[in-house]
Amino acid sequence: MKFIGFSLDAFIQNDQSASGDIVSSLRKGDLLIRDLGYFAMATFEKIIQARAHFLSRLKYGITLSDRNGNPIELKKLLKQKHGVDRWVYIGKEKKVWVRLVMIPLPADQVAGKMRKAKKDRDARLNHSKEYYQWLRFNVYITSVDKDVWTLRQVHEAYKVRWQIEIIFKSWKSGFNLQHILHEGCTNEHRVRVAIFLLLLFMVLFMQKIYVRYKNIIERTTDKKVSLLKLSIYAGSHIKEIIAIPDKLLKEIIMLHCCYDKRSDRFNMTQRYQQYEN
Repeated sequence: MKFIGFSLDAFIQNDQSASGDIVSSLRKGDLLIRDLGYFAMATFEKIIQARAHFLSRLKYGITLSDRNGNPIELKKLLKQKHGVDRWVYIGKEKKVWVRLVMIPLPADQVAGKMRKAKKDRDARLNHSKEYYQWLRFNVYITSVDKDVWTLRQVHEAYKVRWQIEIIFKSWKSGFNLQHILHEGCTNEHRVRVAIFLLLLFMVLFMQKIYVRYKNIIERTTDKKVSLLKLSIYAGSHIKEIIAIPDKLLKEIIMLHCCYDKRSDRFNMTQRYQQYEN
């Protein structure tokens, strides 16, 4: 729940072009978890040079080769029924030594991914049979060795990345980020100030309300606070959140902003606690 920094960039700048921005902030032993939008060979290489680690999905079509530089046929890997866990080079010209992890997916998830792929109307994506075989796996690359993570733990660690999606969703849904600036607001300085003020407010909210009451409630009860629910409540009851006494705010959060109890899956707080244990 700490934010290293914020920057405002043009909407035409994609995630991949910004993938290396984080490298200057990395410290030895840090772990960077990334989705395919940030897939960049040069950045993976810089992370390794910084003596940090990464975990990412592998982009389909990337060239694979063994330690001696001999090509590895993807179709042979896709025939493995129990998954793949081996070190390989990725890349054709710029090669990076990574641990390749391929984990077979349950049949229902495979069916869902295939249905989505077949509905893709982009004429450039004429999916091959090999690609549909690819969809049967979760495919990751990492610099973390086998003596630290098992094959299954790689998959579990990647789930932590979902926390960033929850944070973004809470900001957009709870604080109505997309509605703060109306279309008639075209003054660049006004737009920048408004966005940075909102970001500052959200950082204060995360530290002074979410983290604070999350710790209090989870230490004294069996309830787990939902960031998304709390953000939505705060966005529509901002005066109450700021003005009411601590004890009453705690009761409101417990009543309206906690996860429902479920036995079929972990919420994010439970997942973190599982790793801590």
